[in-house]
Amino acid sequence: MRIFFFSLIIFSGLQISGYAVIDVLFIGAFLALIAISKKSSLKIKVNWVLIFCIYMILQVFRGMYILGDFRMMYWVVFFIVVYFSHIYLIGLAKKSKLGFQFAKMIFNYCLVYFLIYGILAIFIRDVDSFQGIYWVGSSAAFILVIPFLVSHFVLFQASGFSLSALKFPSLMAYLIVTVVHYSRMGMYLLFFYLIYLAFKTLTFSPKKFIFISSAFLISLFIWDSARFAFYVNPDATGLTEISQASSIVDSGTDLQETSNDVARFLMIVSAYDKSISSPQEFLFGSGWYTSRYTLKPFEEKVFDRFGLLAIHVSNDKPMQITSFAAIVSDTGIIGLLFMLYFFFKSASQIIKANPDGKVIILGFLFLNWLFYIVGFAFISIISYLLIFPNGLLVSLARANNTSNQVIK
Repeated sequence: MRIFFFSLIIFSGLQISGYAVIDVLFIGAFLALIAISKKSSLKIKVNWVLIFCIYMILQVFRGMYILGDFRMMYWVVFFIVVYFSHIYLIGLAKKSKLGFQFAKMIFNYCLVYFLIYGILAIFIRDVDSFQGIYWVGSSAAFILVIPFLVSHFVLFQASGFSLSALKFPSLMAYLIVTVVHYSRMGMYLLFFYLIYLAFKTLTFSPKKFIFISSAFLISLFIWDSARFAFYVNPDATGLTEISQASSIVDSGTDLQETSNDVARFLMIVSAYDKSISSPQEFLFGSGWYTSRYTLKPFEEKVFDRFGLLAIHVSNDKPMQITSFAAIVSDTGIIGLLFMLYFFFKSASQIIKANPDGKVIILGFLFLNWLFYIVGFAFISIISYLLIFPNGLLVSLARANNTSNQVIK
């Protein structure tokens, strides 16, 4: 079990010369070995996850035909491993192996993941020199904050909100990593989480409320100190949203002068325009992984409509796509409906499990969509297991309601 989750989490961000295949290789080999040794049942079960994976494999073959690229066969292996990873997770749940120790393991592995990610950036000052080559970009890498903070809440709740179990140094180490990689999403989610914990403890312990409120203020100080330590222009760091909201984009501005947030919004518009361009595009999209090329003409038209220059659209290079754009453009409304079903089914299971703090777990479940809008998160197996029914977040929710005993 530990090998599986170690590979699932630690290797989810690693790449080989720009290819994020390490988690698939290790988990695929692990599942193959246990299937051969018959130590675990990995029998095919007909459910919506299986149907989704079959649909995605068919979309991979469509994409392979359109792109004329046989390297797309990797994605066939990817979705096969995704499905059997889901089956393996269900098997662990049936054997009652997904309790508090499971939550502790998830938290520790996520912490190790972020520490490795941060240390790499400290020793390699130019983070762009290895992101996208040896590690996935920060817009996808920080999706691990979701299982990191949910598992932390499960452990903190189970301790009776013991201040010794807050693991404040670990949270601050994570905060520094977000500063090093300048992940606004990673920073804000931690801040919001600490605010939630403060209000949560206010209802039963003023002493703990004061402590966690102080911890939140300390985290702001650490964030401020870290940004001055790592950035040439720290005054602008963390204030981009204010400047973007107050600025007016001039006609003819190129993408380098336009915020990435604006570009991501326009990509949503481009994906919508493509989806309504024909019934086939609306229903099925153009095939998995094809939007990097097939979305280009729609992106150019949208940027032209807003008076911007789409210099990021190159004729000879694939375009960087967000997860949401990929869902709509590559798999059509059918793929989008699959995703929506997984979210609402998982939400239903979390509500049925009735864990302590189900609101925060549900909140983090749907916060996956933020990462879908800012980057391409579907590059790792864990991105799917986070949202699948009986997946990681559902398992953590159930772990938070399996015992009333306070853990040490």
